[in-house]
Amino acid sequence: MPIVKIELLPGRPDQVKEAIAAEITDTMVRHTGSAPEHIYVMFDEVAHNNWAVAGKTFARQEGGK
Repeated sequence: MPIVKIELLPGRPDQVKEAIAAEITDTMVRHTGSAPEHIYVMFDEVAHNNWAVAGKTFARQEGGK
């Protein structure tokens, strides 16, 4: 049972996440031989103030979002 966890900033529509999940599932089926119903894709939306790059949170970089 492959599990793929994706961490990203919040705000993407469900349709986008479903398209990403479908493509990842197809790729995992091709490369692992697992059945699609055994592949789990999990989205973890990390708040802007909990994610930093170059020493600054995204919230700070985006002007206090």
